[in-house]
Amino acid sequence: MPLPDTQAPARNSVAFRTIGCRLNQCETAQMQEALLAEGYRLVHWEEPADIRVINTCTVTSRSDKTCRNEIRSAKRIDPDCIVAVAGCYAQIAPETVAAIPGVDLVLGNLDKLRLAEHLSVRLSAGGNGGGPATGDGGRRDRGDHSVSRPHIAVSPYADHPLFEGGSFSHFNGYTRAFLKIQTGCDSRCAYCVIPLARGPARSMPKATVLQQVGLLASRDYREVVLTGIDLGNWGRDTCEGSLADLLRALLEQEEVGRYRLSSIEPLETDEALQDVIDAAGDRVAHHFHLPLQSGSDSVLDRMGRPYTAAQYLDVVSRLARRFPDAALGADVIVGFPGETDREFDETLAFIDHAPLTYLHVFSYSDRPGTSASSMRPKVHPETIHERSVRLRASGTRKAETFRARLAGTEQRALILRERGPDGRLVGLTGNYQEPLLKGDDDLVNRFARVRLNRGLPDGRWEAELLRIEEPD
Repeated sequence: MPLPDTQAPARNSVAFRTIGCRLNQCETAQMQEALLAEGYRLVHWEEPADIRVINTCTVTSRSDKTCRNEIRSAKRIDPDCIVAVAGCYAQIAPETVAAIPGVDLVLGNLDKLRLAEHLSVRLSAGGNGGGPATGDGGRRDRGDHSVSRPHIAVSPYADHPLFEGGSFSHFNGYTRAFLKIQTGCDSRCAYCVIPLARGPARSMPKATVLQQVGLLASRDYREVVLTGIDLGNWGRDTCEGSLADLLRALLEQEEVGRYRLSSIEPLETDEALQDVIDAAGDRVAHHFHLPLQSGSDSVLDRMGRPYTAAQYLDVVSRLARRFPDAALGADVIVGFPGETDREFDETLAFIDHAPLTYLHVFSYSDRPGTSASSMRPKVHPETIHERSVRLRASGTRKAETFRARLAGTEQRALILRERGPDGRLVGLTGNYQEPLLKGDDDLVNRFARVRLNRGLPDGRWEAELLRIEEPD
């Protein structure tokens, strides 16, 4: 994927590695745009770079491990590069991150959006390869062989913070654009560290959302994915209406060919939002990802989730009836503290009965600072693994049933800037299917009507290109 050609020549090249959610991807785009404006040059991670930035995640212990591996690999790739570690892992565990050999900058979620400023201080203090900066921005003498500390900037969240983040017009490496319109969370689910990492819930103001979407549309992004930590909570802090109101206003602009909602809490997928999506036709993707976490009421109660299994089933059943071709996905946590065989069987039975089309299965991970970390008894890792295998098998059956139902149907697909191993173009439908299509590069970033003919073992489709939509 080519990087933007708007970059001015510069001595300092920067490579980014983004780990975790779509919010991180949005914030990486903001950081990249800010650095481009300062004359930095973006390069791919595999290329030599003067500066390497790892935008981190901390949602599970596996995420933490992945982050540590990427941080260590940065110095192996470029021993003399500056390593900046940003994001949720840096926010939650700055001293742990700072202790990893080779780290020069540790930036929390608020501070990473001022990456250009921190790099300017670091470069003026030490230059590239001149030794890590100290906590006060100074540099140890190269003859001083004692261990020096990285510069740490991890600001706490205010009680009522404003939405942070500047505008951006490029989303490097993607045909579609992801737009963070909400961040933070006021819920306190027992297992979740994200409120500590992201702070209170806050929304991008409506006018800013409309402006940002217009900017992305001017750069020819045909699909925009609206994303947030608690997406359905948009607008409550700014008193500008609901997510349904915002989506209606966006659809009135007619600048973007399709919108897609990222993960949204089940009770926030209300009738008003469904009405807007229904009226929009194929301009809003029929794709709903509703975190479930457990199908057992007793586990949901211990988790602090704000619904029962019956309430969740009612929401997902209504969606399945109203949008029969929709992709309906769920997150499920296996092995929450105290989960008994009976409670797991309740979850398994719930999944089998619910009209879901795919699952994301997660093994429970203790997160320091959460109430679940002190809950007992812990479920044995072997039991968690065995239950995960069974639940993933159920999810596979759900996906296969959905795909069988879609065979032979006509779908609207955005043709991505991507080709499969055999050279065919890859498309993406509203219900998150990937048809493989023969065609030239001039079809890229256009909407097409396709017929899904036969599902392939890798989850993609043998598909037929029926017609290309005329450009706007």
